[in-house]
Amino acid sequence: MHAAFPRAAAALALVFASMAWARDAVVAPAQVLSARQQALTATVVGSAAHPRILQVSLAELHPTQPAIGYDQVYYKLGRYAAEEKHIADIAKPKKFADLCEANGQGDVLPNTANVPGATLSAPPAGYRCKAAVGSRPDDMKTVVIGPRGIVYLTDGHHTFSTFRDADGGRNQQLKVWVKVSDNFSALDEAAFWARMREENKVWLKNGRNQTITPQQLPSAIGLDSLGDDPYRSLVYFTRGVGYEPPGKATEFLEFYWADWLRGMPAMDLARVDLRDPVAYANTILLAAQAMAALRPGDIVSGGKSARELGALQEVNREAFDELIDDKGKLRQSIMYKKSLTR
Repeated sequence: MHAAFPRAAAALALVFASMAWARDAVVAPAQVLSARQQALTATVVGSAAHPRILQVSLAELHPTQPAIGYDQVYYKLGRYAAEEKHIADIAKPKKFADLCEANGQGDVLPNTANVPGATLSAPPAGYRCKAAVGSRPDDMKTVVIGPRGIVYLTDGHHTFSTFRDADGGRNQQLKVWVKVSDNFSALDEAAFWARMREENKVWLKNGRNQTITPQQLPSAIGLDSLGDDPYRSLVYFTRGVGYEPPGKATEFLEFYWADWLRGMPAMDLARVDLRDPVAYANTILLAAQAMAALRPGDIVSGGKSARELGALQEVNREAFDELIDDKGKLRQSIMYKKSLTR
């Protein structure tokens, strides 16, 4: 009798454990949305004339592309760092001007943010922008609300990655304002990604031009999460020199140009020293010349024509000279990149 008792007790414990499991399964379903997720899924989308704006933290943003051009981010980070050294003498620090613009507030007001040690997430008390949040919606970045209230960034990966990595990487919880272009939260995962593909709101090629699945997209923005596409950086530096985005530019416009340049033997970046300002500048000029040589109807990549992608009729030499100047974007990018290995 005593030998049977432990077996009976064990069986009884198993029964109670099963009952507890069943009870918990009812009380706590597999996916319970937080109050924040519920609020996001309930977001009502506005119109093009009156878009719905939403405040989110950088940590909430999920990329819709696997890579960015690191050299573009390096330029901004380098400029921010250089200005910090004598920020009291700079009426409109670039990082705060960029934050005002991204929030649809125009420029930063002079002498309101030039305080040493001030970060984007902990700005000076007197920090002010020229306009109210959302006053200039065309300058704002866009998001799509996905299943479970996940916020997918469809424009602004470079800007917000720069914000996140600025100030020594202390801005992960920085609050920014974005436009909500769509709310697809009612769709399941498969239908959501099918819709995103259909509407050209996701780019599924990595920095080496390899196709990926939506599940392989990084879960966060920033240099630690997103890969590097040097051709995307090359396109950034040709902006205003060989092309200019049209008023209503197609999504991922720069990646179409990057795909095209990647296929040109003369643009083999593996053979270019991208830490040498002269070599890099020569490559930028070659790329811009190739863009300007296209006829408006020529197909560049993905069925997009040179006209659709904003190819200029001739190279803008003045913009190129400004780019490669000693204080221009290219030099600042390279200087910051070199500082990372010291």
